[in-house]
Parts: sequence; structure tokens; C-alpha cells
Amino acid sequence: MRILVVDRSRVFRALWSRMVGTAGHEASMAGTGAEGLARLDIFRAELACVSLSLPDMDGLEFCRAARKKRYGRGLPLILLTSNPDMRIRERAFAAGATDVHDRTNIGELFQQAERYAQPLENLHSGRILFVEDSPTAARYLRRALEPMGIDIVHYASASDALAAFDPSQFDLVLSDILVEGELSGMGLVGCIRQQCPDMTEMPIVAMSGLDDQHQRAELFRLGVNDFITKPFQGDELRTRLCNLLNNKRLMEEVRLQRQKHYEMAMVDPLTGLSNRNALTEFASRFFDEPCSREQPLALILMDLDHFKDINDRHGHLVGDKVLAAIGELLRAVAAPGEVPVRFGGEELLILMPGNDLFDAHTRAEDLRQRIQDLRPAGLPLTASFGVTSREPGSDVEINDLFRAADEAVYNAKAQGRNCVVSVPTRSQESTEQHFG
Repeated sequence: MRILVVDRSRVFRALWSRMVGTAGHEASMAGTGAEGLARLDIFRAELACVSLSLPDMDGLEFCRAARKKRYGRGLPLILLTSNPDMRIRERAFAAGATDVHDRTNIGELFQQAERYAQPLENLHSGRILFVEDSPTAARYLRRALEPMGIDIVHYASASDALAAFDPSQFDLVLSDILVEGELSGMGLVGCIRQQCPDMTEMPIVAMSGLDDQHQRAELFRLGVNDFITKPFQGDELRTRLCNLLNNKRLMEEVRLQRQKHYEMAMVDPLTGLSNRNALTEFASRFFDEPCSREQPLALILMDLDHFKDINDRHGHLVGDKVLAAIGELLRAVAAPGEVPVRFGGEELLILMPGNDLFDAHTRAEDLRQRIQDLRPAGLPLTASFGVTSREPGSDVEINDLFRAADEAVYNAKAQGRNCVVSVPTRSQESTEQHFG
């Protein structure tokens, strides 16, 4: 951030210069109003802090002159005074100052000053879908938004804008509500909000030359985030859009952090499979949701044979490579809707909605052969499999499936390992089933 400080006191300028440099910003100091105005064009400041008392003019004159300059029109101007009473504030705002601050509290003043320039400073990218049927108004808005450095995609028709709308391609929608054509701006707002009901994910700003309170209320009911009356002031428009875009980015960061924390809690980092925490969530979906019991549900439980010997002979790093390879295999063979899980240690499972006992046994036999052929980390490896299922309409619970599958794995181990054993749950036949 580039900060221009205009003050007659060398001590004050030195303090500001040190604080600005320490914060990693660029500073330019001027001792007179004329010098400060000259630096506006050269320094391209993003924020100006100006003392009310200057050797050649007062701060109010400086503000009025700065607002007439090209690089001073939208520049945040903070007037510094030792006596910020209401009369001075009124005169300062009338002269074009952004705000008035007590110059004696320089620390707080600097923190406040940073906030004024922060929104535009942070906004280096963004894409706005802009709907306006007036070429003159569209050109004016483009010029007003140039300092933000964002990409503006303009449509004169709301219908064309809706056809081109893709939530992944735009950060904000800005539309006049009285555009000509089959679809009005209000209709566009309604259609977009149906696609993007979360107002933080897709901000919408409506514009109109008619400042009708009932119409505004209806727009907010439709889901706009803000309303701007035309003709608008460029600095106000930029600030409002900046706030919405920055809030959108903050919410995206929050959502990404939540997703990251969810994955840390629900995903086994070694295999990339779901863990036991996630299994509870999936079990609720398959057993508690309406109609969830109207389809079969199979469970394949597998236990890697002699995995402890691999760790003992080759080390845990090699054992981790073996588990990672098995995790990759399970992710590859799992069909959409199926849930591969690392249950614990060398035990892994797959929940398979829509599969009966015969289908699951066939899948387990194929998986057994794949693991035998895999040779992860260059080592021979086999697994013992236990398969069970729930019939449609059955009152079998998730723990019943686990008990049956665990029993089947135990029997597979007893039969010499590297085989598949299927055991129905108790509500089905109680005898062990083998499929050739």
C-alpha cells in the first residue's frame, strides 16, 4: 500500500515514515499542501493522510483540490486534526474528506488508515457479470470500476446474461433491473438466486434509476445482497462491490478450512480411505434415512494376511507402502456410491449399497485375486475376506453386519487364509454360504 502523508511537522512525518516502513508499506512525505498535491500525480497514493493545518493552505482546501485531480477522485482522504469536533467533521465531509481523525493518537490512526485502503488493495482479481442495456451507463461503470482491476463481462440483455451464467465463472452479478427484453433484471435475480441460494457464494447487486421502496423490498426478498440508486458515485460503488467480493472470498476460505478439517477427521491420511469416524456417518445414511432399507446392502470385510510379519521383517515404512497401495486399489475398484473404509490397522472394508450376498461374494473374490497379483512394495501379499449382506426390508443393523462379516473373516483365516467366506446375517439363513 502506498500512503501519502501531508503534515508540517517533521517529527510527525518521521513517525509516520517509520510506522509505514515497518508495516511493509511505501510512504511519501510532504510538508506543504502544494507539495502533497504535486505528489498525487507522481506517487499514485492509495491513501492520503492530511493535516488540517498546513503552511500554505488548510486541509479542507487540500481535499477540495485533490478531488479535482485524476488520481484524487476515489482516493481515501483522512483529515488529521487535534480537535475533531462535529463542526470540523461537517466541513471536512463537505470538502471531500473520507473521515476525520485525532492526530495525537498516531498508533490508532495508523491502524484505521490501513483499513481504509485495505479493500481495494486486496482485490487484484475477480469477474463480474454486468447487465445494462444503456451503452452510456455501461461505459461509465467500466471507467468507475477500472481501479479495482477486475474483469467485467457485459450483456445488454438479461436473457443473454442468464444463458451465459456459470457460478464457477463469476464472482458477482451486477444488474440494472429495468433492462429491455423478455427477461427483466428482477427476473434475472430470481433465476440466479434459484441456482445459487447461498448469498455469500454468489453476491447480487441490483441497480435502478427509480428509488422505489416497495421495489427495493421485493428485490431483497428475491435475494439481492445490495441495491444501488443511479446515478451512482464511483467510490461508493467500488467500496460496496469490494466489500461483497471480499466477504465472498472470506467465506470461501472458511468453507475450504471446514472441508480440510472434515477430511482430517473423516479420511485416513495413509490410505486415502474413509476412517471409522466417517463410517458412522455413512451407516446413518444407509440405515436411518427414509427408504434406505428398501434396497440390499452388502459389506466386505478384509484382513491382510501376516501383515505383522511384514512390519517386523521390513519395517513400518514398508508396511505403510503396502497399506497405501491397498487403499489405492480399493478406491479404484469401488463403484459410485460404495464406501471403502480403513477400519483399523490392516482391516479394511467396503460398504456396498444395492448389492446382495452373491454379488458381494463375486466382487470379494475378484478383489482377493487383485491383491494377490498386486505385490505391493514388491512383496507377496494375500487377504482373507468375510462377506455379509442385508436383504431389502430387513431390520438388520450395522453392528449385525459387522459381527457377521467378522465371523466370516475368522472362518476364512481358519480355512488357510487367502479365501472368501460369506455369512448371512442372523435375520437371513444362519448357515455359512460358499459360492463357486
